[in-house]
Amino acid sequence: MRIEKGSLAFSILNSQFSMPMTDARIPLLLGQARWQARPDRFVLVALQPKERVLVLQLLAGVVAPFVQLIVEPDVLTLLLPQSDWRSLKPAFPHARVQQPFRVISFDLDLPDDLVGFLAVASRALADAGVPILAICGYTKDHILVREEHLERALGALG
Repeated sequence: MRIEKGSLAFSILNSQFSMPMTDARIPLLLGQARWQARPDRFVLVALQPKERVLVLQLLAGVVAPFVQLIVEPDVLTLLLPQSDWRSLKPAFPHARVQQPFRVISFDLDLPDDLVGFLAVASRALADAGVPILAICGYTKDHILVREEHLERALGALG
């Protein structure tokens, strides 16, 4: 299958098996919506699991429209705007922080049974030499890129 949308044009392949992906909705979805960079600069923070209760309490006061907390057995991963992190930072002196990042969001709700959509985006970004972190919400996909790669990423996504 070949998809063309702006500069996002290439054949979709499943690299493990070298077989074409067949979800015909991908070109339609790409044609209906666009990728948008959120205006905030974001930080990616690694916290200790024992800080879970504290981070949940402090996040109650964060009103940013985009925040993500992932709880794993060995680390808590927090993604939030730099401005909000500044107020939380003193509570987490041992946090590991990477910044600045920008969040690029696809502005259309995606079906939960869609196969290969993020593969299309990540392939275009890989071809452009842009390292990414994929973030998925309940109905939307997002891509986290370092700020210095933002323009190249948006260009690759079309």
